[in-house]
Amino acid sequence: MIAVFNKCLEQDEEITKAITAKKVNDIEPGRIALLQCATSGRKQLDSIESFDGDPALKFSCRDVLKFYKQLAESDLPNVIDFFMSEEIFFTAKKKFEKKPAKKHSESEILAYNNEVKKYNPELIKYSQLNNFIANSRKLTLYNWYSSVKIFMDAHSRKN
Repeated sequence: MIAVFNKCLEQDEEITKAITAKKVNDIEPGRIALLQCATSGRKQLDSIESFDGDPALKFSCRDVLKFYKQLAESDLPNVIDFFMSEEIFFTAKKKFEKKPAKKHSESEILAYNNEVKKYNPELIKYSQLNNFIANSRKLTLYNWYSSVKIFMDAHSRKN
């Protein structure tokens, strides 16, 4: 179970690095690998027997895999979409700011304002998503590590 968990955790860490660096081309392959990891981990977990009749760690690992599956299927595509929208916005902004303010035509100003109007809600949505992912990850990992500690305390031999 710990090997299944560690494999997904490593993949999640790689994705997190790619997001921090805004490397969109690294997020998608990581997302696919994380989805495969969570899916195959779930199958592996089904074939692992509970230790000494205690399924707690198995249940906790299943919750972690569920989180990673949702992250890969639902959340990360939205992160990628935001980065693509952000790139479009900053390209338009850079182009707009190349000209002095007095030399912009009305249509250029309207086009730029339109890009701002599209980008601002996307930024808010991304910020909310980012907070949701961070809080979900924190809670999921806290529950996992707590389960491991409780499991180890319960099953370690006391001298």
